[in-house]
Amino acid sequence: MKKCILTVAMLLATCFSAIAGNNESNNIETIKAYDINVNINSLAKYLELSDDQIDVVDGIQKGFTDGLRCAATMEDMASRERMVNNSIEYDLQNMRYVLTKEQFRKYIKVLNTTMINRGIKK
Repeated sequence: MKKCILTVAMLLATCFSAIAGNNESNNIETIKAYDINVNINSLAKYLELSDDQIDVVDGIQKGFTDGLRCAATMEDMASRERMVNNSIEYDLQNMRYVLTKEQFRKYIKVLNTTMINRGIKK
């Protein structure tokens, strides 16, 4: 848990430093693509999550979406790619801990499809 909190703190610190140095030249469409709003109720139903899992998954998803929003504000494509990869890695590591193997397989499919459809990953 301590590692999760430190990871979220690192993501937020990176986000705020990127926003502070950012000018208004970001493309609105890029920002919209990276702004993923997860419907936790639909995800819980699809993955058949228990009540305890729902609470933890919701927290993990908030950290993940915050990381993606930060990535959207970065002008340097290499930094953006690194931030996206870090966010995905954070998400998968924590989800693997919370979900069963079958739930995790389903989740990976949803995540991959979402990232491809949004144009974030190819």
